[in-house]
Amino acid sequence: MGKLGIFGEASNEKRNQRIIKLRNAFNDERINTVQQAAKMSGYTAKTVAKWAQDGNIPLLDEESNTMIVPQTKQNQRMINEKRQIEHINYLSMIFNKQEAITVAACAQKMNYPEETIIAWAKDGDIPLLAGPNETLVPLNDTNTPAWL
Repeated sequence: MGKLGIFGEASNEKRNQRIIKLRNAFNDERINTVQQAAKMSGYTAKTVAKWAQDGNIPLLDEESNTMIVPQTKQNQRMINEKRQIEHINYLSMIFNKQEAITVAACAQKMNYPEETIIAWAKDGDIPLLAGPNETLVPLNDTNTPAWL
C-alpha cells in the first residue's frame, strides 16, 4: 500500500473515532444539538452534522429546528443509569453546598447543557433556581436545603 493509502486509512480511522466520541457525548447527555457538539469539539456545525448523519446520531440542528437523522429505537440515546445517578448526586451535592444553585451555574460548573441539568434536577427532586423566586421542582420536607 502506498503512502496515500496509509494516509487515507489513518484519516478515516480518525473520523470514525470522532463519530464514536460524538455518540459517547450524546449518550452521556453532554450534547443534544449540532451546535453544542460543534462548540465542544471545535469543528464546524456542518462537519459535526455530517458525522451525526454518518453515525446515525439524532442531534437537533438548532438553525433548521430539525433532527439530522430521524430518531429510531436503534439510534436513540443509551443512557448509562449508574453514571446518570452519579451526575444527579453530584448536582444535589453542589446545590446543597451552595457551590451552584441556578440552572446556568450548575450547567457551567458541570459542563453540561442547561436542558440536561433541568432533566437531572427534576429526576433528582433538586429545587434549582430557574429564575427569581422560581424553583424547577417545588420545595418540600425532603428537598429543602439546610441553608434556606
